[in-house]
Amino acid sequence: MKRTNLKVGLISLLLGVLLGGMISFGGYKLIISPRNARQAEQQKQRYEAMLSSQRAEDQRLINQNAQKNHKGNDLNQSVLSENPDDKADKLLDTVARARYIGTVLAVKDGKVILNQGLGDAIHEQNVANGPNTQYQIGSIQKSLTAVLIMRLVQQGKLKLSDHIGKFYPQIKTGNQVTIRNMLDMRSGLMLNTTQTKVLSDDAIVKFAINHLNYSKVGTASYSPVNYVILAGVVEKLTKQLYSQQIQDIFVRPLKLIHTGFMPGLLKERDRALGYSGPMTAPYQLIVSWNPVMWNRELGTGNLYATAGDLFLLQQAMVQGKIISSSSMATLRHTDDGRYSGGVYNYKSFLSLTALSVVMKRQW
Repeated sequence: MKRTNLKVGLISLLLGVLLGGMISFGGYKLIISPRNARQAEQQKQRYEAMLSSQRAEDQRLINQNAQKNHKGNDLNQSVLSENPDDKADKLLDTVARARYIGTVLAVKDGKVILNQGLGDAIHEQNVANGPNTQYQIGSIQKSLTAVLIMRLVQQGKLKLSDHIGKFYPQIKTGNQVTIRNMLDMRSGLMLNTTQTKVLSDDAIVKFAINHLNYSKVGTASYSPVNYVILAGVVEKLTKQLYSQQIQDIFVRPLKLIHTGFMPGLLKERDRALGYSGPMTAPYQLIVSWNPVMWNRELGTGNLYATAGDLFLLQQAMVQGKIISSSSMATLRHTDDGRYSGGVYNYKSFLSLTALSVVMKRQW
């Protein structure tokens, strides 16, 4: 009887220990671990938000000081050439008749021949567009992300033939998709949903990878998620935030005083609002972007700039000031209008999405 009771007691004890262990493990997995992950994510968000806010404020102070000391140059002044050979007035007339709204900047032989605003930056306040008006540059940002990737290739830290699975093994086709595929929008990767809350950079990339649809690798299909993931690769290899790389590699060296990250545009004096409506009533509705929409555009569309700063960015890239001219030619390797390296390349010019920007090839 005593032995039976002892056995029952031991079994009960073992069951209790086992049950207690299961409850503890379950509690850790279901409550403690997710809570720790949320806290870590929140700390990352606060850290990145603080850095972003600090950089934006620093940039605004730089802008203000630069404007106070400004002695004048064509990129910051209205220009309309009087030389009939330049045809600047004809170009302005053409875009005006097309009811274009924005800033028209034309540079010929290194000289600005046209720099004029058309339409309103803030219609409700009768604020017109001008040479210093700042706009969201949208998908043109992809061309900067592509150059950051090519810079890593040039430094020997990355190969265009590397598979994305090397960095993110969670991607199902990661052992088939190369960095080149992603730069050229030929990865077959697409998002099947959109991010609904503000996340840290690392969490943005993880969200994207966890919500991928897969199609045939090698088929051309424009999909911004390629550049979100490439921004993650930049951060992994540089050990820096993507925004810091943009500041260090582009903004500071080129002395850009009218360029920044969203939502910094909302505090800029010369900002342009977004509008939608038919050509007969283009200011019918103000297009509003919430913080999540800016946040999820990592590496792909959350920068703003003036037309002048945008020109300086693209000029520096094609002239080999950021990466070598040979690396640039390797990056933008197509010449038949196909997408490569963040732009659509043609034999004599390149076209950038989101804004009406065309530049003559200079390499």
